[in-house]
Amino acid sequence: MSVTTVGAIVGIVIFLMLTLAVPVRTYIAQRKEFSQLQQSNAELIQQTREYRSRLAQQSDPAYIENEARARLQYVMPGDKAVVIVDPAGQARQAEQAAERQRAATPWYENLMDAVSTPPKG
Repeated sequence: MSVTTVGAIVGIVIFLMLTLAVPVRTYIAQRKEFSQLQQSNAELIQQTREYRSRLAQQSDPAYIENEARARLQYVMPGDKAVVIVDPAGQARQAEQAAERQRAATPWYENLMDAVSTPPKG
């Protein structure tokens, strides 16, 4: 083989590699996007199933009755409602409110309060 033949073959191979590089890169990118879309589609199908299940559950009169009793403290006619007041719960709510207030104030005000207020004990 002569040098010009080898050069021509190398040139043709380089030309083919450059010509095929863009379509191969596009193909790989499209396959990746396709797999991502398939995964997203599977997640959406699962989410749709969950929503349909919740819709069927919320259409059930027994579920509605249980939620009304639990969330709204409704009682059926003839039942007696008993309310138990928990003093520890009220103290816990007061502590949580104080913590929310402390979190809402700037850090430097909390620092000044900590320095200027003697410790409880």
